[in-house]
Amino acid sequence: MFVDINAYVGHWPFRKLVFNTLSGLDELAREYDITHMAVANVNGLFYKDANVANLELLRELEEYNGATKFVPFAIVNPTYPGWEKDAREMIEKGFCGFELAPRYHKYSLSPEMLYDMYSPVHRAGAVMQLAEELGVPVRICASFENFRQRSDLDTPDNISGDELFALLSKYENVTALLTSFSLLAVVGKLGDLVKARKNIYFDTTQGGMLDRAICRLALSRVPQEQICFGSLSPFNYIETNLLRTQLSDLDGEMIKKNGAKALGII
Repeated sequence: MFVDINAYVGHWPFRKLVFNTLSGLDELAREYDITHMAVANVNGLFYKDANVANLELLRELEEYNGATKFVPFAIVNPTYPGWEKDAREMIEKGFCGFELAPRYHKYSLSPEMLYDMYSPVHRAGAVMQLAEELGVPVRICASFENFRQRSDLDTPDNISGDELFALLSKYENVTALLTSFSLLAVVGKLGDLVKARKNIYFDTTQGGMLDRAICRLALSRVPQEQICFGSLSPFNYIETNLLRTQLSDLDGEMIKKNGAKALGII
């Protein structure tokens, strides 16, 4: 079993993507012997009603007949009226968990940093409560593009470690997949939280893996069994992340399998 916990279908308004369908991802996965991919429809970051993107993914899954097993995540916009009904329905229809996109839907993960000027409700907290009730994981992608090549029309910053700490420290029973998030950011209080919990997972998307000293520092804060393979396909090349695991101090075979536990498929 070789599990990729960070992949997407759909379109990106700031550059052209390829392999951005289930059949395209299946072609990539089979080339590198990946058996499972956790996938969401990135269109949901830009639609006013994110659930329309989930329904698009559902239709694509119904028509898909490839070899790779896809584990779908529903993108949830908790600022949109009726989101909870839609989120419950997606789980009933076979989605594995939820994905939060606070930078695109304009809210904060931290109760102390409320981006929504119209309501004091902690938006992310409501999704975490629902995930805990339903027993499903929540995926949070820190960034889709490197800030050095990001379009001026894209979001100006990444999700911070402090913001993630504020959310995850409050909802300890929810499994969290932190993707495209630098392991170096766990040297602070987020690292203490990760070591104390076994239900917070990271992927290998961000840099630092090739520097052995940096890798050892990260591993002192994040146990290897909580690091999973993630390609961020089709935004990144799969080869890049495979190289990180092969040339680092990480156990590459363990990394390929950890995602199964993170996704609850074993």
